[in-house]
Amino acid sequence: MATRCTIKIEGVKFAKIYKHWDGYPEANYIWLTEFNDRFNKQRGDDPTYKFAQLLRYSSKYGEQFFLDQSEFTGWGVLKYDNECWEEYEYHLTNKEVEVYQVCFDEKDNKYLKRIKKDEIKNMISKLRKSIPV
Repeated sequence: MATRCTIKIEGVKFAKIYKHWDGYPEANYIWLTEFNDRFNKQRGDDPTYKFAQLLRYSSKYGEQFFLDQSEFTGWGVLKYDNECWEEYEYHLTNKEVEVYQVCFDEKDNKYLKRIKKDEIKNMISKLRKSIPV
């Protein structure tokens, strides 16, 4: 079963990146944070370049971070407001990677619930402990 997510870049309001597989924080927070920190340090505030370079980075370092290597599926670029029934949404800012769980209220209205860094680190730690050495 797919765990879909989207990735938004602060300053880019026309498009977002769609990732079909492994959208949960344990699979994305580390590589997104590494990319975001490196880009911000080297390039600074340049949203459209960050958007493009994130796609290149995910291809170049995909195996290292166990990202989906499918040649023709699994990744996409969507209009910023398109609905794709994602479970998680990531916002890359000039300071950090913000992680949100996509939720719906009783009237089926969509809202985002921010996941705190400590929660994410705990999720990653539990995942690592569950993997046999």
